[in-house]
Amino acid sequence: MMHSRANIRPYNAQVLVGNWYEDRVMEEEVLTDFLEKRSTGQLSSQKMSEVERMSQAIPLSISAGDGLLRFGHQLMLIHTSVYSAQNTGEKSQLSCCLATGIPHSSGLQDGATEVTATGTTSIRPTLRSAFILGKPNLSVSSDSVKYGDEIILSDTNGELFLTCVKSSTRAGRTCDVIFTSNKTRNSVWIVMHPNINARLEFDGSDVKIDDKIVLAHAPTNKCLSVNVEHFNRSPYGREHELLCELSTGSFATYKAPILWKFQTQSAY
Repeated sequence: MMHSRANIRPYNAQVLVGNWYEDRVMEEEVLTDFLEKRSTGQLSSQKMSEVERMSQAIPLSISAGDGLLRFGHQLMLIHTSVYSAQNTGEKSQLSCCLATGIPHSSGLQDGATEVTATGTTSIRPTLRSAFILGKPNLSVSSDSVKYGDEIILSDTNGELFLTCVKSSTRAGRTCDVIFTSNKTRNSVWIVMHPNINARLEFDGSDVKIDDKIVLAHAPTNKCLSVNVEHFNRSPYGREHELLCELSTGSFATYKAPILWKFQTQSAY
């Protein structure tokens, strides 16, 4: 017996039409990409939770009655200055503190983690802006820091170290500043007096908390600086770019601010 074709529906849920194979492959790729990003913490929702975690406030070390800067202090590195805009000449106050940015792979076979060093305008102690002042050999000590001493700055977990590295995009006199888990000689800095004419006189004398200092990279003698003309955009907001640049010896004509101060918590 013949069935009438008028009663046969040519399309149903099982019929594959159009570029069905390409659509299925794309759906599988989207799902695979989602699962991979979720497992590595790269989803936007996960990044925001990491931003919130790193923005949590933590206490700084309480300074002793003598007001001296000591190894082992948990502290902030702060820069404050007045600068003139390059185009208009309008004067503005710049205030920022050293902070860690977003982690990324170094791309090297050692598998080291690298984090951008940045200058945040949020001047408060958080997981990303509080650091441990230590000795290059990582020995535990509460000795006072003196001008001319070599130091290292690490995050509060002691896993990332402030480091100066060569740049592939900058001039030869300028280097990038990062945090890396691979501590080397490039992670060593020298605390220097801001007055270049009195530097020899103060060499070996105690550094007090809130004293203005220059932080020079030990292997190259380049100074940690704030690039006032350039900003980085990150999940933490608009932040100042940091770099390492040779000092001209004249702070009045030096184009990038190089004066910093260490800050702890007051005992009062």
